[in-house]
Amino acid sequence: MDDDARSRRATAFGPGAVAYERGRPEYPREALAWCLPDGARRVLDLGAGTGKLTRGLLDLGVEVVAVEPLAELRALIPAAAHALDGHAEAIPLPDGAVDAVLVGQAYHWFDAERALPEMARVLRPGGTLGLLWNILDDEAQPWVAAVADACNAEDRARLVRQAAEPPFHGRADLTDPQRLVVSHAQDLDVEGLVANVASRSTTILLAEAERTALLDRVRELAPAARFALPYLCDARRSRRR
Repeated sequence: MDDDARSRRATAFGPGAVAYERGRPEYPREALAWCLPDGARRVLDLGAGTGKLTRGLLDLGVEVVAVEPLAELRALIPAAAHALDGHAEAIPLPDGAVDAVLVGQAYHWFDAERALPEMARVLRPGGTLGLLWNILDDEAQPWVAAVADACNAEDRARLVRQAAEPPFHGRADLTDPQRLVVSHAQDLDVEGLVANVASRSTTILLAEAERTALLDRVRELAPAARFALPYLCDARRSRRR
């Protein structure tokens, strides 16, 4: 993906904020806790979106600073967090301000060359960086694979297993990441699944007729009753040297 395409897709989520909040999954508690250092008290959720990951951190009892550049998404972050306008490449926090930086479903939108030094800067020594992705387990059920095919999902287990490269390595400021994969599921109905697909940048950027046809196809593929949409949470944990 070139820089222009990345920027266009990364900034497309504003109009889909409500769909994002309704349709996207939370993060499993096991993965969030694994990403935190012992005794963590203050955590940065970077690229926080509507606060899907923020809520899980609040449930773990830590103070959360949630940084999100898109106002429409930031408006939905829970009031219990301290929400800030900002970017991963210029984090609006002082040096060593947090015990952990967590990133849910957003690292691939960052300019890593600029963002990684910023994430290391705001971490205290020994603090942790956790990168998490919720990935459709398209190998669990045929209908899940059909939905992933219909929307050309990039976040699907089959593709991720084919390209399981570490997000970074060999840095002086951060240790090479460890990996944890956690299976979990999202309880949804048909319209929740439609919201999930509608909230994707590739769907938002479609022409209206194409978008409508895609969402109608998702309705056809989804189970009629409530269902569990299977996910793998792929988590990577690094430590500030």
